[in-house]
Amino acid sequence: MMGQDNKITVDMMEKTNVEGVDVPGSTDITFRQALKANPKVMINCILMTLGPMAFGFDIIIVGVVTAIPAFLQTYGEFDGKQYILPSLWLSLWNAFMQIGFMIGSVLNGWLSDRFGRKVSMMAGAAITSLGVAVIFTSDLSGSVEHRRGAFLAGKIVLGIGLSMMATTSLIYNSEIIHPKLRGVVLSLFQFFLVFGQMIAAFVAGSQITIGFQLVSYRTCFATQWAMAGAALVAALVVPESPVYLLKRGKVEAARKSLTRLHDPTMAESSLISIQETLDHEKAEQQLSSDATYLECFKGHNWRRTRIILYASIVQQFHGISFVANGTYFMIVAGLSPVNAIKVLEVACALALVGIMVSWFLSHLAGRRPTLIGCTAFLCPVWISIGIAGCYPTSKAALWYMGIMINLILFFFNVGAGPVIPIIVAETSSVRLRAKANGIGFLCNGFASWAFNFFVPYLFNVDELNWGGKTGFFFAGLTAIAGVVLWLELPEMKNRTYRQLDEMFENRVRTRDFRKYACTT
Repeated sequence: MMGQDNKITVDMMEKTNVEGVDVPGSTDITFRQALKANPKVMINCILMTLGPMAFGFDIIIVGVVTAIPAFLQTYGEFDGKQYILPSLWLSLWNAFMQIGFMIGSVLNGWLSDRFGRKVSMMAGAAITSLGVAVIFTSDLSGSVEHRRGAFLAGKIVLGIGLSMMATTSLIYNSEIIHPKLRGVVLSLFQFFLVFGQMIAAFVAGSQITIGFQLVSYRTCFATQWAMAGAALVAALVVPESPVYLLKRGKVEAARKSLTRLHDPTMAESSLISIQETLDHEKAEQQLSSDATYLECFKGHNWRRTRIILYASIVQQFHGISFVANGTYFMIVAGLSPVNAIKVLEVACALALVGIMVSWFLSHLAGRRPTLIGCTAFLCPVWISIGIAGCYPTSKAALWYMGIMINLILFFFNVGAGPVIPIIVAETSSVRLRAKANGIGFLCNGFASWAFNFFVPYLFNVDELNWGGKTGFFFAGLTAIAGVVLWLELPEMKNRTYRQLDEMFENRVRTRDFRKYACTT
């Protein structure tokens, strides 16, 4: 047995007989065989997706409460007909939560590599709980401006914690899962995120009928603590990532972690497989043992980082920032709060079905066709919403816009939603994964900040008042995104990380990835 701080050498690899053993990186088995051989890995991956579930729940809760009458009365202003939220504050709340996402992403890249995936998940859960506490008490001030400011501060802190949990979940699951299971497991990020959104919609729907009682939105805020607590428990239960442990030179700890994740007979071969990939990447780049953010922008790593950036911001081009405000938009346009929440509930349920459809679609067709196809399909959908927005007095047009805006959740989750986390997680090298994913979440946060700030100005009644005609704007953006993805996004389905290293190092053309024969 090797000591905890000993290095796994080439001689040790050569002396270890792994012939006939299906190491975690092997792609020579079927999906069913991989699923049967990795039950403990699947359980731990599901536990870590409680982070994304908390992410989805909190995002919807702090967004849908803007439709609750008591919240509008406490934080909004009366425009002569109804209570509304000023565009400035609606933009600030949406945008500065993205600031929190960016801070959390940068912080998590360092924290996860320094102290481990478990610690970064627990820290994210703790910070999330603190943010919930600030939001929960934000209405105690007698000044509406102070209430709005406190709510803004709480959303920033909440964004930091949620970003840390979401980033850690992707890093951890991508490091322990078999390549054959990678697509389904990494798409669980989006599945549990939407599942959290659906729970949030039902929680908000149960409170919206209470009317102007403060308990209606306070109950929504309080339930966020339960989600953060579940993620904290999950982080305590799962074993530490063996990739992190090997990067820190803790060989014996990595072996114990692998024994908890796999059959004990697989631990040694798994250990060698991971170490060989890490050693190759360090030797190829001729770098020190400590990964840096700068490496993500050098050589072939820049191409990998670029792909992560496209995948990280494309959801904003799909119009998700508008969809996030869909409930408030429908109420301002004339739909009752109860009906607006019901539409959201149905859309979230359909989105879960869409994700399950995507499991088969991305497995059969691949990541590239699924994401590009989804992007192309959303373009005419947004055009139809824009056309309906040209008839603001029509009740039928209003219902069409409301239904289609929320059903974009379904269309988005058939393709882009579940595939984006897969692309972000599997594109970077193993050694730079925490840093590259942190950059991806940082850019996602910046794009979300920008879109969440200016989109309310496009559709809200006290500013440009485009309403449904905002659909034309997003139709143009989806067209641009489709062209960029066609040129830059390669197919990485069923490839080991070592094989992906080879293809990026050899600068294989984007459309040649699928048919490239690796020597690895």
